[in-house]
Amino acid sequence: MLFRILRETFLRRKRRVALAIMAIFIGSALATALLSVSSDIMEKMSRELRSYGANILVVPQSDELRLQVGGVNLQPVGSQRYIDEHDLVKLKTIFWRNNILGFVPYLSVVVTDANGVPVALTGTWFDQELKIPAGTAVTSGLAEQTALGEATLVRTGVRTMSPWWKVQGRWASDQTSQEAMVGAAVARRLNLSPGDSLTAAYRDKSISLDVVGIVSTGSFEDNQIFTPLPTAQRLLGLSHGTSEVLVSALTLPKEKLAPDIRNKRLEDMTPEEYEKWYCSPIIEAVVTQIKEVIPGVEAKPIRQISEAEGSFAVKTQILIYLVTGVALLASGLGVLTTMTTTVLERRGEIGIMKAIGAENGQVAIIFLSEAALIGLVGGALGYVGGMGLAAYVGATVFNASVTVNPLVLPVAIMLAMGVALLGSALPVRTAMKIEPVSLMRGV
Repeated sequence: MLFRILRETFLRRKRRVALAIMAIFIGSALATALLSVSSDIMEKMSRELRSYGANILVVPQSDELRLQVGGVNLQPVGSQRYIDEHDLVKLKTIFWRNNILGFVPYLSVVVTDANGVPVALTGTWFDQELKIPAGTAVTSGLAEQTALGEATLVRTGVRTMSPWWKVQGRWASDQTSQEAMVGAAVARRLNLSPGDSLTAAYRDKSISLDVVGIVSTGSFEDNQIFTPLPTAQRLLGLSHGTSEVLVSALTLPKEKLAPDIRNKRLEDMTPEEYEKWYCSPIIEAVVTQIKEVIPGVEAKPIRQISEAEGSFAVKTQILIYLVTGVALLASGLGVLTTMTTTVLERRGEIGIMKAIGAENGQVAIIFLSEAALIGLVGGALGYVGGMGLAAYVGATVFNASVTVNPLVLPVAIMLAMGVALLGSALPVRTAMKIEPVSLMRGV
C-alpha cells in the first residue's frame, strides 16, 4: 500500500517532486565536490605552495653566529663548515622521502668583476639528476629500515624548486662550468645581456663566465650571479661542499596531529606517542628525519612559510565546511517549501485517510518516506554531478586529479536524505495536526 501511494505521488506530482529533487541535487553536488576536494586539500595546497619556495633550511652545525646578508653567507671562508653535497641524496631515504619534492645546495662568495665591482656569486644546482642505487637502505618506520628494491632517479635543482623565476635567455647547465645566470639588478649595474661574458675574481683566482640568462625574481636573487656548484667551489678552493641547502617538503600543519600529542613535548611522549609523531607528515618530524640521515647539520623550518601555509590550509578547510553547511541548509529550505506546499494541496487526502482510521504515525511515515526517496534520488544524482565538479576544480585550481574517496558516496547519500527528512519535519508536523472533522465542515 505504501509503495502504491509513493508511486502515485511521484507520477501525479512530477513538478513538485522534480523541484525537491533539484534542491537536494544542488546541495548534494556542491557538498560532494567540496568534501572530495577537502579530503586531500591539505596535500594539494601544500604541493601548490611548494612551487613558491622551500620550507626547510639545512645548514652545517656551528657554534659561531651565522652572518648572512641578502642570501649570501659573509662568514670568513676559513671559519665556515660545509655540507657534503653528495650526502643530499640521503634526503630521499627518510621515512617521508616521497614528500621531499626537491632540494637545492647553495654556496656563495663575494667576487669582483673586471672593474673591481663587488658582487655575490652563488654556486647551485640548476637541473640535477641523482641516482639512488638498488639496495640502498631506506627508513620504513621508527628505527626500521628496508632495502630499496630498484634504482631510483631523482631530479632536483632550482628549476624544480623555483619555477617562478623569470628568465630572459635560458637556464644555465650544470655540466658547463663557464655558464652563468645573472640577477636583473646585477645585469643593469654591469650592463650585461645574454651572450655577454664577465670575469669573476676571488683572491688570486679568476674565471671567465658566459652569461646565458638574466634572472628576475623581485628578491635578493636579482643581486647575485648564479653558476654551477663546482664553479663556486673552485673559486673557494674546495673539492666539495655547500654552505646551505633549501628543502621543499610536502607537509601538513600541526593541527592535523592527534589531539593527545599535538602540543606535547617530545621528551614527555611515551614510545608509542613518539612513533605516532615520528610517522606523521608534519614539518617537525621531517626536520628530525633529515638530521638523522645527514650528520653534522642543523635543519629547521622556515617559520614564516611553514606556519603561514598551515594556517592558510586550516582556514581554507574550515571555509569549505561552512560553504558545505550553507549549501545543505539551502537545500533543506527548498525541500521545506516544496513539502509544505504538498501538504497544503493534500489536506483533503490527509483528512480522508484519518477519517477511515489512519493514525498520525502512519500519515507521517508516508510523507517521510516520500522525503527519504527524494533525498536518495537527489543525493545519488548530486554525487555524480559533484564528482564531475570536483574533477573540474582539481584540474583548474590545483592542476591535479581529485582522489576518489569511497566514503564520500555514503556520506553524500546520508546528508541528502538527512536534509530531506529535516526539511520535511515541519510540513509533516502540520499534516499530523489536520483534523478530518474540520475538513468536512469546510474549515
